[in-house]
Amino acid sequence: MNISEQDKASYLKSALSAADWFVNSQLGASEFQDSWNGDRGRNLYHYFIPEKKYTPGINWTSGRALFVLAEALKLTGADRYQEAAYRQYRYVSALQIMDPYYAKSVGAIKETIPQGSICGSLDGAQAASGLFMYEAVTGDADALRRGKAFCDFLLRHFNTTDGCPACLDLYEDEKIVPSFGYGLHAVGQCTAIPCWFMYKRTGEEKYMKPVVWGADFILECQRADGAFHNVKDITKNPPADPNHHEGRGEGDERYVLHNDDGLIVVVLAAYLYTKDAKYLDAAVRYADWIVTQTAEERPFVAFPVRANTVLDVGKIAGKDYSEWVLDNLQARMLDYQVVGSGDPMADGGFCGEDEEGEGGLYGGKSLDYVTTRMTCYAAGTLFRLSGAGTGAGFSPFGLE
Repeated sequence: MNISEQDKASYLKSALSAADWFVNSQLGASEFQDSWNGDRGRNLYHYFIPEKKYTPGINWTSGRALFVLAEALKLTGADRYQEAAYRQYRYVSALQIMDPYYAKSVGAIKETIPQGSICGSLDGAQAASGLFMYEAVTGDADALRRGKAFCDFLLRHFNTTDGCPACLDLYEDEKIVPSFGYGLHAVGQCTAIPCWFMYKRTGEEKYMKPVVWGADFILECQRADGAFHNVKDITKNPPADPNHHEGRGEGDERYVLHNDDGLIVVVLAAYLYTKDAKYLDAAVRYADWIVTQTAEERPFVAFPVRANTVLDVGKIAGKDYSEWVLDNLQARMLDYQVVGSGDPMADGGFCGEDEEGEGGLYGGKSLDYVTTRMTCYAAGTLFRLSGAGTGAGFSPFGLE
């Protein structure tokens, strides 16, 4: 990538500002709340700037917060990132089932609150990947123990028909739902990502079973032009309504993924493990397709997700896709970062909401919302472009 040192420094500054958003908007981190508030360490799902309203985050937002905080901590050693990451790790720990009484459930991570029952595996996988990022930078043995417990939960219920379990209902007699909805969609295979980090950390090959299975599933969803559908057979599935993953355009284009939740991590992990060229070939065809596309505004996360994909694919394949990224960086990402508002719950974060239609839960417009989804992906792009980082949990490189 032909990026000046001045620009690299600017990108790193913006990435660290995003990390500061995760610090400054973190709940229960001051005054009496340190010991009295059950939200202590929890980050935000989104923040509505005009009325200063927020929605507390859940397991996957906790994982993504750890991606950014851990990378910022590694690069700076700053106490504020250490403290915020520790609080976030403790919140994830509170969500995780570690009671051996629940033999089927041990290791699963609850979706919303410690008192909850539902444990979605795809979302929990991002929290688990956050544990691996936290352990990588701090050496915390308990974080590694917990990351392993989640991967072991996946392995106990993995099979070659359904892949990883889609969901667990703890208080409904530990009911395991083998597959439903995104469980058997292309994005659902991102559930296997923490198993890749577990393999990288320990070398235990059993953890690669769901990764390779998931990569093969993803390849079956790829079109001839390199794009990915979210389902294998579009003749058997109606297209989704427009959302933050798919459903845009006309005709068969409605099946195409715009936000793929980092599925290329699974494909590249399978390549790095097996050295089978089919995985890298598929990843390159995807990257080649991406850079022929107009960087659309909606969903807002589509650009940073795709930027991260082409940068990682290029790094492994020896190709330079940075021109497409840099050509679109300002209009499709940097312009969405909140700078100088004076509101610590907004500054540094990136705006853009796609789950609630034009506006969001509190009304207004999509760009009135700072979101974890957008902020994490954008920070990952900026860490990559700065030359200092990798994008952590949404990269096959983890925190190298």
